[in-house]
Amino acid sequence: MDPRLRRFGNGLMTCIAVVWFGHQTLYGEGVLRIFSALMLVMSVIAIAGAVLNDIRPRPKRRRSRERDAC
Repeated sequence: MDPRLRRFGNGLMTCIAVVWFGHQTLYGEGVLRIFSALMLVMSVIAIAGAVLNDIRPRPKRRRSRERDAC
């Protein structure tokens, strides 16, 4: 599968999951409501981590200096 299509699919499924957990948190009942709230919090933390990982600059690879062996 094309990496762009896979990334789009993962993002779409994450969005749907967050919307469903939010709906269940607001309108669900009992244990489902509590479980959905916990999953919603974990999803938001995971999404924030992924966004920060994409935004942060990648460290450049350092090459060791070649030493002259005399």
